[in-house]
Amino acid sequence: MKKEIVDIILTVVQIGTLIALIIYVIKTWQMASASKKSAEISEEILKEMKESRDQEIAPYVVAYFDIPYGKHWIYLVIKNVGKSVAKNVKLEFQPPLKNSEGEKINDIPLIKEGIGSMPPGYEIRTFFDSGISYFKKSDLPLTYKVKVSYSGGLRSDTKNIEQIMDLSAFKGLSFLDEKGMHELVKEIKKLVKHNDNIRQALRKVANNLADGVWLKNPDFLITGLELEPELWHAGALTKLIEFKTLWTSVYGREHKKLVNPFLADLKNKSVIVGSQLLIIASSAPSNVPSEIVDRLVEVAVKLSELGRTRFYSDGGKSVNAFDKLGNCIITLIDETIEQIKIQSTISGNNE
Repeated sequence: MKKEIVDIILTVVQIGTLIALIIYVIKTWQMASASKKSAEISEEILKEMKESRDQEIAPYVVAYFDIPYGKHWIYLVIKNVGKSVAKNVKLEFQPPLKNSEGEKINDIPLIKEGIGSMPPGYEIRTFFDSGISYFKKSDLPLTYKVKVSYSGGLRSDTKNIEQIMDLSAFKGLSFLDEKGMHELVKEIKKLVKHNDNIRQALRKVANNLADGVWLKNPDFLITGLELEPELWHAGALTKLIEFKTLWTSVYGREHKKLVNPFLADLKNKSVIVGSQLLIIASSAPSNVPSEIVDRLVEVAVKLSELGRTRFYSDGGKSVNAFDKLGNCIITLIDETIEQIKIQSTISGNNE
């Protein structure tokens, strides 16, 4: 009897232990399933966070047509609007890009070879065509499909994006040739250049006026009419003294002055005075001695020679020769002035 009771008790304990074990196994399985599901959820969340982070900082390269406001030019623009560097950017257009001139835009290195890298915010803008010319040709497509491939961001795989580039939205729009800052700057530069030219011209006029105004037409002062001896003597003396003053006082053999415009004016004045002396000599009254007339002609010839003197880089020899000739002319002028004064005195006494 006792043995049966013990067996019953043992059986009940074993059944209870089995039930407990079953419950434990079920709970353990449930906990394992929950842990696995939690791990899967965590992994999914981590994956989503990584993808979200990748999308947040990843590069994003787009291609589009742009017609700036107020212009009629069509530009092809490739731009990285993402937040990291895009690498190995490749572009593929369907149909191939073609402008109104029949040029195959796909053959340019930008499209044929691609772009090595594009920093964030970086864009490449190239002229595509004139909107007026492009839209006039009905055989040119208004819509292009472009496939842009590149890599970058947290993930190393290549991203492929397809876009539609639509020009039909621009067709039929009016184009206004609007002037902007660029045109304003160009016009201001032209105005500044024009003002500089005026300033230089006025400076040259001012310099010429400061040096005096020389009349280069000898007939303006010498009319060619036959003069009275007294007037003839006065005219000859005036021209001789004029050059003597110019040589000794204005130039004064200061070699630093022998640069243009002073040098050119000095040489021109020498030729002019020489021409005027020749006219004076040719209109000499009959009572003027031939020696005086010959002296005037000799002075005139040497003045013409002085005016045509050339200067060379010869260590100052040309300058010395110039001074020597001028000094020789001054000596002749002094002698001629003395002779004219004597002749004038004789003529006055005879009267």
